[in-house]
Amino acid sequence: MSDRPGGDAKKIHDLALEIITEKQPVRVWPLLMQRLTADLPCDLAVLVDLNWDAGTGHALTGSPDWLYEAPLDVLIHAHMRSHPLLRHYAHTRDMTPLSMDEVADDRWWKGEGYRAGKDAIGIDRQLALPLSAGPGKIRSVIMSRSGLGFSDRDLEYAVLARSLLDTVEAHEAAVIARAGPGDPAEHKITPRELAVLTLLCDGLTARAIGTRLAITQATVSKHIENIYRKLGVRDRISALRKAHSLGLVRPGQPAARTAAALRSSTLAQASDGSGGQLPSVG
Repeated sequence: MSDRPGGDAKKIHDLALEIITEKQPVRVWPLLMQRLTADLPCDLAVLVDLNWDAGTGHALTGSPDWLYEAPLDVLIHAHMRSHPLLRHYAHTRDMTPLSMDEVADDRWWKGEGYRAGKDAIGIDRQLALPLSAGPGKIRSVIMSRSGLGFSDRDLEYAVLARSLLDTVEAHEAAVIARAGPGDPAEHKITPRELAVLTLLCDGLTARAIGTRLAITQATVSKHIENIYRKLGVRDRISALRKAHSLGLVRPGQPAARTAAALRSSTLAQASDGSGGQLPSVG
């Protein structure tokens, strides 16, 4: 971090300007992850979206790029309830950025969750920026650096950055709301891929999508790979935001959205003679 007076505020100002002038809203969160890791600085940053009550969650995007190949969802599912920062936010609904050193005790540093994260992706000292989320949900940016803990100056920067992140989501929602309905065929999205994309927007895992559509998890993964390629994205949150911006799916009313996509997918199956009799996930 720079010791220059006002340096943190200028970094946030520059980042806000970059976001507001970004012509492709789908790029905003990857841009944020890159800038947070550079400005703080830290080794990595991950945006997580958790359903605490259900014990499920996902890593939506992150930086650096190699995180896209890391087993982030596996780590989240296995250790989210023992993670001191996540547990703190779940129980208190506090919105203050905190470091792991402020909330963890020896049980964490000597425990399986800490070892698993460090072995898998080198995650060590951590700083969380909690974001607005619904009841029973946690949405947060988790940043990590190796060895060196986070200083009071780092926490000051995190407070400024956190206020910007919620504004970013409101800005994106306004941009998406202005988009009209899109035609999946225009983007070469098939009815089955639209069904997968719709369920992905509802937060279902590949396994759950496979069960819902009566196809294998491998087939779901292939559909997701095709969706990413056709939309020109490389991660879940970018795909969902691009789909919203193109009007392929609309924010809100997930049940109605899913039902429409499933009907389209079923009709497509009937037309190609498959009758939906594909193997279910084991």
